[in-house]
Amino acid sequence: MRIKNFLFQSFAQIFFPIFLVLFFIASIVIFIRIASVTFVVKITFIELLSLYFYTLPTMLFFVIPLSFFIACVLGLSRLSFDYELPVLFALGMNPKIIVKIFLPIAILASCSLLILSLVLTPLSDVAYRQFLEERKSNININLQAGEFGQKLGEWLVYVQKSGSDNNVYENIVLLSLAKSGKENRGLIFAKEAEISNSNGTMEVVLKDGKVYRKPNENIEQIHFEQLILRNAIDSLDKSHIGVMEYWKRAFYSNGRQEKTKRNLSMSILLSLFPVISLFYYPLLGIKNPRYQKNYTILQAMAVIGIFYALMYLCASYIPFIGSVLLPIVWIISGYWLYRHYIGRFY
Repeated sequence: MRIKNFLFQSFAQIFFPIFLVLFFIASIVIFIRIASVTFVVKITFIELLSLYFYTLPTMLFFVIPLSFFIACVLGLSRLSFDYELPVLFALGMNPKIIVKIFLPIAILASCSLLILSLVLTPLSDVAYRQFLEERKSNININLQAGEFGQKLGEWLVYVQKSGSDNNVYENIVLLSLAKSGKENRGLIFAKEAEISNSNGTMEVVLKDGKVYRKPNENIEQIHFEQLILRNAIDSLDKSHIGVMEYWKRAFYSNGRQEKTKRNLSMSILLSLFPVISLFYYPLLGIKNPRYQKNYTILQAMAVIGIFYALMYLCASYIPFIGSVLLPIVWIISGYWLYRHYIGRFY
């Protein structure tokens, strides 16, 4: 019991600082991502926090396994170079005890990650996309006067001046992002534009302007008094799906099947990472301080990099087979390396 508490204490002293640092870095990245949304729709500070909490399960899902693996390895490494583990081994302790001690918390971490990835992440993803569609359907567009790079559907937009009404703009320029061959490809200048929602369709009414298009070798110039551009808004009904319906898309033909298959495979593999890496903790963490250098961090990052690379390849090319094959290969490889480099010496 004392050895167990001793190892847990060493693990906790490293896990929480690493977790907080990675969580802070991930939060900054998330806020940058959310900030890009404000270029499209207007949101309040409370709505910004809501979007942050929608992304929280995904953020935790990627931060926890990294923190757990590094904390386990560095905790053992620190005990090794402080000569505490060598003393325990000299008193007759077997490395298998370390594996048995870490097994329950590794299972707990994997179960928590499975809940995060398979239940909470789909729900938060649906809520996130639903929120954005609702804001778009309300035509609460955030076009700032004098700023470049703003998008409105398939158009890049520049506005010189905002009108008295929130959805009225003066001296507007639109550059089409549509692929070659589409009718609306071109450049539009208008003195006034009004954006509205017409039966689920975003409608832009342009007044007193010119259109420049290049259907062939020549450039056409068309003057208009009023031009109406319409862009259908995605229906919100398809966003109201549960967890089962969300993952069922991986098993039948649809527009998101390949992406859903990849996400499902990565969710399973990364969730199992703490428990299938059980033998890598003593392999990387147990050192002989008299004969070995302390390259634990580099070794841990290398192992994490190898796993993530294999996970991405399996999820991209053999998602269902890889979800079963990679954990088996990973845990067998870890056990063989553990027996070869640790088990026969301690």
